[in-house]
Amino acid sequence: MKSLKFKLLVTFIFLIVASFSVMAFILFNSSKTIISSYIEESALEKMQEYATYVELLQNQVYDSASLVYNSDVLYNWDRVHLDENSTGGAKMLANIELSEYLTQVTNSYTPLANMTVYRLPNLWISGENYMNRNDSFTDEPWYVDITTQERYWIPSSYDRVELVKGNTNLMVSMTMPLDTYNPAGADSLLKVSVTESYFLEPLERLHLGETGEIYLIDRNGQMLLSGQKETIEAHRYAYLDELKSVKASEGRLFRTNEDGETEMIVYKRLAKTKWMLVGIVSEKDLYSELYKLRKTVFVIVSILLLVSIIVTLVFSHGILKPLNSLVAAMRHMKRGDFNQAENRMAHETSSTTEIAFVIDVFKNMISQLRQYISKEYQLTLLKQKAEYKALITQINPHFLFNTLEMISSLALQNRGKETSNMILSLGHMMRYSLKISDEFVYVREELRYINHYLDIIRVRYQNRSTIELNIEDGIADLRIIKFIMQPIIENAVQYSSQHRDQIMVTIDLARSEHHLHISISDNGPGFTPDQKYQLTHQIMKQMQTQQYEDKERQIGLHNVLLRCYAVYGDAFYYEIGTSRFGGAEVSLYVPIKEDEQHD
Repeated sequence: MKSLKFKLLVTFIFLIVASFSVMAFILFNSSKTIISSYIEESALEKMQEYATYVELLQNQVYDSASLVYNSDVLYNWDRVHLDENSTGGAKMLANIELSEYLTQVTNSYTPLANMTVYRLPNLWISGENYMNRNDSFTDEPWYVDITTQERYWIPSSYDRVELVKGNTNLMVSMTMPLDTYNPAGADSLLKVSVTESYFLEPLERLHLGETGEIYLIDRNGQMLLSGQKETIEAHRYAYLDELKSVKASEGRLFRTNEDGETEMIVYKRLAKTKWMLVGIVSEKDLYSELYKLRKTVFVIVSILLLVSIIVTLVFSHGILKPLNSLVAAMRHMKRGDFNQAENRMAHETSSTTEIAFVIDVFKNMISQLRQYISKEYQLTLLKQKAEYKALITQINPHFLFNTLEMISSLALQNRGKETSNMILSLGHMMRYSLKISDEFVYVREELRYINHYLDIIRVRYQNRSTIELNIEDGIADLRIIKFIMQPIIENAVQYSSQHRDQIMVTIDLARSEHHLHISISDNGPGFTPDQKYQLTHQIMKQMQTQQYEDKERQIGLHNVLLRCYAVYGDAFYYEIGTSRFGGAEVSLYVPIKEDEQHD
């Protein structure tokens, strides 16, 4: 029953989380759709109100320009300047009359800052008797725009005439030719300027969300108000460029910025001038209240989940505690720590019948498995020790038979002194080799054994052998395993004698960092790549299975390597290469342990 309660509790938790998550997801997405549509409609309504206001400003500009364009004052002024017989006084009078008229028209329309008539090459006439003949206006940006691009409306900038009057406000201006429809061929132009604040202040009162902005751009996609250029983010210029190709008069777009945030773009095109109002607001700002609601739902779900977990832990404590102890005991068993496993489960019980039965079975299994492993471990150690001893004893019969054959041969040749020396050397070697209990010896003892062996080799081969023994100072007191060099030297002599008239063998012993480097070189046939591979593969296979017995009874290098790996493990390594004589070179790197007892 308790197990059933636990399952029901887990199911209950899942249903709470799943139901609230699905509900929150549906409500969130539905609300986003509703809010998005509402924001779009609200933004378009605000834009329509502002568009109506902008069109009123434009109409006043156009009306004032029309008054000037159709006035008799402008006609008389133009006639006087075209007449070659007009005197300077007549032209000055005409200029004054035009300036007074421009003042009158400007004062009649509140939004207008000034109206200025320009005549090539350098005549400026504005209201309040402002006249200038000294400066050319052809390099002004507005003049370049209208004559080269036919751009009639000029984005907000400083008006040179107003600056002379001391007015530093930014102006949005409209220019038009007076004597022809082609701006590039016009001799006279009219420029009507409106203070930027008339456009900017009503626009700044329109908002999308908390941080959204609405921008006014002209038919070429350029921002008309400099005040907005200072606050617009760089990536939003890309949105404005994209809207140049949009044909619809109004609509909504969604785009993702470089920070991965989604932004909504609402736009509306003004019918008369083809200007466009563009509102941009981030989704984060647009749905800020909705995100707060989602966070609240998440907190509620988290609290419910926490309460459910606490209730689950209270109800399932009787099951989880013994199971956790059981898992911990299994981890100790995996590492071979049976004491910790037994201690962990010693006093563990459970009120659940099924769990209690599992605990009792596991305790019995620990006890039985521990006894079995202990017996198996002892048997394995005995087997490994016997196999290792067998590796050592393999050397003695092999070498003994070879030496006895040599002594027999010398005796038949009546070489008594040499026979006596060989028997004496063999006796020293046998006395050394019969001490099987001494697995580790000093280097000086092993070298004494090697010298006896080399004496036998020199007697046997006489002038055919050249054997060098090079020993670095300070290594005599190092300890190594027994019979580590003699089998390899024996192989070197044997293979060199079979393939060469002169036997060349070099034995070098030296320190190499934390290892004793033993190098044995000969002038025999050397090792083939296949022989190297087979030797390495066989050694590694036997070490992985911990089978130290030399089943193939191969005496020599194989025997030495197998014993070294059995004793030193991965701290030992070897290299097989080509000697300077062209034969084999075997290098053994034996770990140096001067003051430690080997196990």
